[in-house]
Amino acid sequence: MDAPNQKPDPTQAAFDLYPEIKSMFDEFPKYREEILPSKYWKELNRKNLQQLVDSRYENFKRTLARNYFTWIVNPLNKQIRFLMREAGFWNSTKILFSALAAPRHDLLKRKHTIFYNTLTNLLWSYVEKNDSEGHLKRLTEPLEGNPLEVRRDGKLISQDLANSLIEYKAILHPDLDRREVHTIMELGPGYGRTAHVFLTLQPGCRYILVDIPPALFVAQRYLTALFPERKVFSFRPFSNFSDIQKDFDDADIIFLTPNQLELLPDKSVDLFINISSLHEMRMDQIRYYFGEIERLTKKYFYFKQWKETTVPFENETIREADYPVRDNWKLVYRQQCAVQHKFFEALYAL
Repeated sequence: MDAPNQKPDPTQAAFDLYPEIKSMFDEFPKYREEILPSKYWKELNRKNLQQLVDSRYENFKRTLARNYFTWIVNPLNKQIRFLMREAGFWNSTKILFSALAAPRHDLLKRKHTIFYNTLTNLLWSYVEKNDSEGHLKRLTEPLEGNPLEVRRDGKLISQDLANSLIEYKAILHPDLDRREVHTIMELGPGYGRTAHVFLTLQPGCRYILVDIPPALFVAQRYLTALFPERKVFSFRPFSNFSDIQKDFDDADIIFLTPNQLELLPDKSVDLFINISSLHEMRMDQIRYYFGEIERLTKKYFYFKQWKETTVPFENETIREADYPVRDNWKLVYRQQCAVQHKFFEALYAL
């Protein structure tokens, strides 16, 4: 019997609605101890599953997508102050008044709607200002997932799309040879926001997404809907790479659970990405994944994390200097992130 005032476990209800999620959860017994979800992710998974049950996949951008890299912060936040300086007084004032006049978003309080709209428009203004390559002409926030309605000059925009473009430009640094990057792997891609930008702006690339459910399920359904013309390797159980190699090699977009990484051949990806999830792991998990990054990656590794954070429920603090970067990795750059100043980002050539 459930404890008083505690909601029933949403797992079975999610399995009933989305059988694909169950097949992904069935992989958990195959996970090494180091890569089993941390206590923090067990709790977040429960929340994500509940949101899928209550609001369905069709509304995921209004629910579980906000658990990843969406910010609702007040105007005194350093991120807001930096973006206002970048936008200038008159543009910032216009954005603030527009946010004040906008209708309240479903599932958000009025003040949170104002905070969200303000940051989203300021962030978009920053991206516009620095879009010398004209990427924004090719990008708009997809309607899939029912995003919060924020428009700039009539165009649907979002924080996720703006942040992903900032990360895209940071990853494809001038010192990175784009001709060497064909196959990209991202660990912890959430619903696939960064993958969407890469697949749109670099249509010749292959993208491998590695995550635990239900995030992997959402990413698979989302990107399959956005890129119906691409060949997809949908998640499936397998024990030997040779059993799936032809389908794997033919695919443009590939979905894997973390335990399947060790079944892949050495040096099978050109670029490995992790954005804002390694810092949510214990050090034993981080060490495991850095070993796999070393084994799997031919060319480049990019990661973006908090400079310091304490993993919820684990009482373990992870600092920038703690990441076990290999001595043979060549640092391309390591810097404070342009907008989120409590984050650092680094690119290595392997």
